[in-house]
Amino acid sequence: MTVQTLMQEILQKHPLISQEMLQEKLKSERERTCGLLSDETLLRLIAAKYGVVVQQNEFHISGILPSNRLCVGLNDVSVCGRLFAVFPAKTFQGAEKTGKFATLMLADGKGLLRVVLWDSKAEMVERGDLKVGHTVRLMHGYTKEDRYGKTELHMGSKSQIQIENQSETTDNLSIEKLVAKIQSLSSNSGSVHLCGQVKAVLGKKAFPRSDESDGMVMRLAFRDDSGEVTLVVWNEKVSELEVILRDNPRLLIINAKVKETPNGGLEVHVDSGTALNSIAPVL
Repeated sequence: MTVQTLMQEILQKHPLISQEMLQEKLKSERERTCGLLSDETLLRLIAAKYGVVVQQNEFHISGILPSNRLCVGLNDVSVCGRLFAVFPAKTFQGAEKTGKFATLMLADGKGLLRVVLWDSKAEMVERGDLKVGHTVRLMHGYTKEDRYGKTELHMGSKSQIQIENQSETTDNLSIEKLVAKIQSLSSNSGSVHLCGQVKAVLGKKAFPRSDESDGMVMRLAFRDDSGEVTLVVWNEKVSELEVILRDNPRLLIINAKVKETPNGGLEVHVDSGTALNSIAPVL
């Protein structure tokens, strides 16, 4: 399908979009992706955003794509970077099938990307093949939108994962350039990554859980160069954090959740889906 034909199909199926609006949107997307995607692919992505179904809605891209250029709806996409978090594999039972999945957080110098591994790829986590610090090449994946509206990469049966030698790009990676600043957080931030220092422990207490076991919650004051926020750390992450803080109060927090307090303030919650890493002190 030619670009012109595709534009006409979008305009016919969505009469509220003018040709000028579509041209402007195409130009904006072209600039955003730095020419890495063809106009046809960009138009198909635009159509999907407007809820317009077009023919042969498949997106393929070859070569390594920077994480900040990924968008929802790509097939056969590859990225390369360093693993900053590897979460345990989990099993699931659906109405028609059972399986397993595991999640990773990958950084490539352009951003942090959530990666979901399915079935046999998740088994690489179970075997211990994939570890924090590994540089990996993830090939033939596909992109989807997560519950916070962000793009994530999925690795299925046709995908391939290669563990690479440490590259100059990832060796020089400064994770602090890829995380959010506390000052920028809002109630709509959803899942966030932060880097900073624990200034004080505000409290720690046990509580009864619904299964009659004891839970644990700890609150801490956490600060970066832009501001301060309260960390709320839950259950097994409490003991994990206490071990880390024995040697170094500086933390990299990956995949925490921002929540609004009853008085309109903000807290950052750390649970089983959050990765905690100690980072080198500032000299």
